[in-house]
Amino acid sequence: MEFLTLIMTVRNGMPYLEEAVDSIFAQTLREFTFLIINNASEDGTRGFLEQTAAGAHGKRPLLRVEHLPVNAGRTGALNLALGLVETELTAVMDADDLSARNRLERQVEFLRLHPEVVLLGSDVDYIDAQRRVVGEERFPTVHEALRDHLPLYNPFAHSACMYRTGAARAVGGYDSSFAYAQDLALWIAMLRDGGRVASLKEKLVMIRKHGGQATRNTGMAGERALDNLRLSEAMLGLPGIGRSARQAALLRLACARYGTGEKKSALSQMLATVADDPLLFFLNPLLWRRLIRSLRR
Repeated sequence: MEFLTLIMTVRNGMPYLEEAVDSIFAQTLREFTFLIINNASEDGTRGFLEQTAAGAHGKRPLLRVEHLPVNAGRTGALNLALGLVETELTAVMDADDLSARNRLERQVEFLRLHPEVVLLGSDVDYIDAQRRVVGEERFPTVHEALRDHLPLYNPFAHSACMYRTGAARAVGGYDSSFAYAQDLALWIAMLRDGGRVASLKEKLVMIRKHGGQATRNTGMAGERALDNLRLSEAMLGLPGIGRSARQAALLRLACARYGTGEKKSALSQMLATVADDPLLFFLNPLLWRRLIRSLRR
């Protein structure tokens, strides 16, 4: 019986979609379902997927393609995909990224051995449009460190994640009120529900950076700022975070408020956070790690 479904949502995915799909068909793990949601694409995506589905008939992995007649939005397409999953585990990959050949095998193996973990990520490489490596990301591996780093940055690249389907559904799946950071909202919800997380110290995914991504779309700046504010507020409710992580979360919230135009409130909170423990502010290891990470990038 299959244990895993990998979901991919795509809207106007050419020219990167073919490479992304090929990297999934090349996986060393063969017994899984590959579910692709074509979110009303207007380029050559539908034709490519129809041709691919015809050629993949009867082969492994099992390919399933759903074509949406209208654009359901990124979050809507993800929730539709999650609703169709019939396996214990769900993996994700975006339509412009690439998975290492052993990615799914390694992640399934880990989650079989660690039933307490509901969300698993990995280290990643960043590539450009021509598939040249332009950077890398190495994340903490254990629950406590990953949880405490969430206020600083998202240590779970969406394309590198595998999670327990039931745990994601238990918190409502991807929050439809988030247009941009729906993956981080889901990770936070799973943590707040008591789930434990982990990440593999292996670069199992290549994340492609190019001009068409939402993170580089200046037209979405307002939505991203509002999402960031709500996520920053939610992070204060993460169970078990230490004093350093809580201070980092409060500082993130102050910055998020500034980003939405609440400048007086942001400054007041920033000053109050620093005044509460000035020594910790200047010696906070999490804040120093964030600074070093920013300089490296």
